[in-house]
Amino acid sequence: MKGISHFITGVAVGTFFPDAVRASLDGSFILVLGGIGGLLPDTLDFKYARFVEEPDILVDPHPEQFESQNIADAIAAGIDKVGATHKKQILKCNTMRLGPDWWQQYSIKFDTANGEVIVKLGPIVNTSQIPLPESLRQHPEGRAKIHTPLLPTYGEFTTIDIFSGPSFALEWRNGRVEIDFIPWHRQYSHSLFMALLFGALCGLFFLLLGNSMALTAAFIGFGAVMGHVLEDQLGYLGSNLLWPLTKVRSTGLKLIHATDAIPNFFTVGTMIFIIIFNLDRFLPQPVLDPLTYWLLWTPFPFLLAYFFFKKFETDIRSRIPLLAQQEADLVAETQEVMDA
Repeated sequence: MKGISHFITGVAVGTFFPDAVRASLDGSFILVLGGIGGLLPDTLDFKYARFVEEPDILVDPHPEQFESQNIADAIAAGIDKVGATHKKQILKCNTMRLGPDWWQQYSIKFDTANGEVIVKLGPIVNTSQIPLPESLRQHPEGRAKIHTPLLPTYGEFTTIDIFSGPSFALEWRNGRVEIDFIPWHRQYSHSLFMALLFGALCGLFFLLLGNSMALTAAFIGFGAVMGHVLEDQLGYLGSNLLWPLTKVRSTGLKLIHATDAIPNFFTVGTMIFIIIFNLDRFLPQPVLDPLTYWLLWTPFPFLLAYFFFKKFETDIRSRIPLLAQQEADLVAETQEVMDA
């Protein structure tokens, strides 16, 4: 889900604690802990984890000497090496920056059906990803044959342009090579361990301040992180819930994609209703009538039901492989964070 959905879910978690609501009305920042906890897992991934990863195969092209065929050959050779040795390889694709606001775009595609890596040069774009008109022209593609079977994966071009480029883990699984997009994402940061750790740190912080709400702060911190993790479990990828006992990201419930507009709208709207309701009911004299108030919320579940009906129809027609949908989620979520 989008960052705003996770943030407001974290705040909503905090409003279930009467002492936290009353303290916030007196100026306490305790409810802000919920918002911080809701954003924490993705913040750790995109602000820290991706920078400490050590690549085995580094694509670091120069805009004036871009050799699409050499890049395709190097990536295909890395995949074949995994097939021969069964040892994991990390592929990192660097961006090509031309100036303060200009980037040279290029794209990579793993063509599972034909067993090829395809690399092509794109236009010059600014930081808003708007192309320079005179750079919109066709360039020769680089194509390299892969001699190792691949698991079905994301079938579109992955575009590398602004900020920091993506990475891929090439791993041997069940007799084929799996291309795991953004392998550093949703690992330790999206786990029960991280929820417990953040909750403990929140409680300790309030304890050191001599605040009597240390236990409440701990529960809010824990609940906010777990809210984020559980929301991510609704998608196609899931998280590494039991890190460090497990090392593989789980399969989610496959109900939504991270960028689906209606589920995000439903989450934000519902959490706003919860926050307002909880703030009111813990007042000395509540003013909202619960029945009337929640009747106003009823369009939200109907909208969500319509979304799932249309999604069910689409899924029956498309029959896109699960792994491809997982990788599509990662590509979309990463692009959102990089563009923010």
